[in-house]
Amino acid sequence: MTGLQVVTLAGMLVALGLVLVVRELRPAPPSLSAALDQLSASPAGRSALAPAALPPTSTRGFWNALPSSVTRAAEEHLGVPDADLNIIGQTRTQLAARKLTLASTGLLAPALFGVALAFLDVPLPFVFPGAVGLALAAVGWLLPSAEASEAASHARAEFRSNLESFLTLVAGERRARGSVEQALEEAAEVSGSEPFLRMHRAIRRAALSGRKPWTDLRDLGDELDVAELRSLADIAAVAADGASVYNTLLASARTLRHTELSDARSEANEISERMARPLALLVTGLTLFVLVPFLLRMFSVAP
Repeated sequence: MTGLQVVTLAGMLVALGLVLVVRELRPAPPSLSAALDQLSASPAGRSALAPAALPPTSTRGFWNALPSSVTRAAEEHLGVPDADLNIIGQTRTQLAARKLTLASTGLLAPALFGVALAFLDVPLPFVFPGAVGLALAAVGWLLPSAEASEAASHARAEFRSNLESFLTLVAGERRARGSVEQALEEAAEVSGSEPFLRMHRAIRRAALSGRKPWTDLRDLGDELDVAELRSLADIAAVAADGASVYNTLLASARTLRHTELSDARSEANEISERMARPLALLVTGLTLFVLVPFLLRMFSVAP
């Protein structure tokens, strides 16, 4: 095998690794079966007899080739609570498949690169690709969990922001109409955002099942770990008994608004602090760049 052939083979291996990484990081297409299951699911959660959700298409072949003990252990040690996965619309199987795929890619990529260098007679200690592979595998295992937690935090903040508008709409519908159920349903149909769609599905599912809508809204709050949604369900249950909750709904909306503004201020302050540190380093570096030559010339001893 000539040197050109070895270089070509190494380039093909690197290109294949890049293609696999891009394919893994690319968002998977929406699953119609998952959407239908979510519409028909009971508020108590998925039945124990229901099949586990399949991972995305890009990792399904790799996932099915793994032993069941490995996949089960990966699903049990994700480091992400179920509420975070529920609010971003991801299953434990999908996250475990992505974690294992990235970890395996990170572990094997340096080894393949080391083999290519060995064909080229480039001296490379065996410990180097092994250490780099372990580091990349650790990053590939931890990164999806961190991304899922961050996405869940943003999704929960968006849900609370939409819930603020929903509370105001429910208060207005409640004042204009006599039925709490109708007020909830009419308010949920106003927007097409994901939080409104989730609440509307819960309300419609309760109506089709003959249950009160606040029961399913409370279950949705437990499923997504949104305490404000559980509070709304409690307020709606009290309103069904004939109590006047118009002012209570508006007060809850104002509380959410103040909380959102406070979080926005805190985030802005954190960003300002992060920007001030590199700016201070830059100013210090420029000052030293200007002063050091001057000081050296001033204190230098002439020969």
